[in-house]
Amino acid sequence: MGLLQDTYIHPSFRNQPSPIQEPLSAFKLQWNRIRFKFRDLFSLIILKYSSPKGKSSFGRRELKLNSSIIIPTALALHKQMYSSFAAAETPTLRKICCDGIYDSFRARIASRPRGEQVTWELVKYNRRAKLVGNRAARFPIDGAAVRQAVVRICSTQRLTRARNGVVVGGSGKEKDVVEYVVVQRTYSNWRPGDWQIWGTTRETSLEEVKGWLNRGV
Repeated sequence: MGLLQDTYIHPSFRNQPSPIQEPLSAFKLQWNRIRFKFRDLFSLIILKYSSPKGKSSFGRRELKLNSSIIIPTALALHKQMYSSFAAAETPTLRKICCDGIYDSFRARIASRPRGEQVTWELVKYNRRAKLVGNRAARFPIDGAAVRQAVVRICSTQRLTRARNGVVVGGSGKEKDVVEYVVVQRTYSNWRPGDWQIWGTTRETSLEEVKGWLNRGV
């Protein structure tokens, strides 16, 4: 499945309209940030309280949100994903990636020149990872649902390609990267599957928000 419709990722400070030069646009952006945050929170509450009651505790639900594990899980999956891609470990990618990004990685691995070695290195994190999106949606089948969360990861990475022991020109350079990594978990009969990498997304622009509002979101 795709990214949940109208997933809102608040723009970083440098991409926001100036509150001095564009006060109305800045206000609208902040207002919609709050609005979509409550929408996403409500979707999680609906998911939790739609699940059956637990047998051991009065009033408690079987489904646990466990949002505190999302960031460390996303960081681990992010690192494993790129390491497995570099090493051409398609079974691992199949396990930790959703269909779309897995198919993309598999095609890129298959297109590598024969004898090419690829090494990926996470040099450092430049900022603390941040959870910038966390929402849920139910399916028409009882007990079936999906959760998607977006984690901003700012890092310095290095991808090196070598052929016959010689580094390919232009590779091996450090690169600062900001990624909005989407992780996904599906539920069947209210039982959660493992978190997987769905892919990456980008910040939401004010123009996109205006389009959503015109559609009555």
